[in-house]
Amino acid sequence: MCRIWILCLLIQLWWPGQVLARAEDPEELERSWQAAWIFLPDSGPEGYRRLSAQDLPEVLANLEEPLPVVVYAHGCAGHYQATTVTGSFLAKAGFLVVGPDSFARRDKPVSCVPARTLGGLHRGVLAWRHAEVRYAIDKLQSLPSIREDAVFLMGFSEGGITTATFKGSPLAGRVIEGWTCHAGWPEYRGLRAPDNEPILALVAANDPWFRLPILRGDCGAFMAGRPDATSLVVEAPPMLAASHWLSKDPEIQGQIVGFLADHMP
Repeated sequence: MCRIWILCLLIQLWWPGQVLARAEDPEELERSWQAAWIFLPDSGPEGYRRLSAQDLPEVLANLEEPLPVVVYAHGCAGHYQATTVTGSFLAKAGFLVVGPDSFARRDKPVSCVPARTLGGLHRGVLAWRHAEVRYAIDKLQSLPSIREDAVFLMGFSEGGITTATFKGSPLAGRVIEGWTCHAGWPEYRGLRAPDNEPILALVAANDPWFRLPILRGDCGAFMAGRPDATSLVVEAPPMLAASHWLSKDPEIQGQIVGFLADHMP
């Protein structure tokens, strides 16, 4: 029994270091950057165009004016329609949108099963997502025609958790979509932004992902002493109030763009 206890203790001491080392692996972070989904404002009929990370430096070098940026953290299922819709409406509003791809990592554990609204399968993923966001911000700030004073962070679902708990470079603001800021795991709970950093949090009142009592609530519970933080709980219409993805709604899109515009330095 003593030997088993010692083995368990050694595993507990070893495992967090291994999770962090894998999260911060430079080659893996570069893969998430190279596979990023990127949306650029454009004068064409669609109002935006898609770019690759490889093409981004040259395109930015030829811009007449620097752009504000939204770094977008996708949900636990990766990039899909939510990213396309979000990237396009933000790019049409004048923002460069860059979404690093966590699934570009060579060894990406499954952290959720969307068909069963089942999450929490890879607790260590949060450190991975933080590292990917930090790496993307550092990459962007080394490029031409980026407004370093106007870098925002937006995340959906698991990306919303990432956005709420991210600690790193100062941000112009954060948009947290599809997350309550309530969790059993302490590193997932609450807000880690500086008190004066603008925050907009959005969650549906009947979001099916947050039925467990430990997940219920909204990020407003952690906004005391934050003068520029707002928690929006969507209660109507009924279909949207029971949705997880809120920014598909044009009115919600307008509120997000308004928040970003209001907090442009």
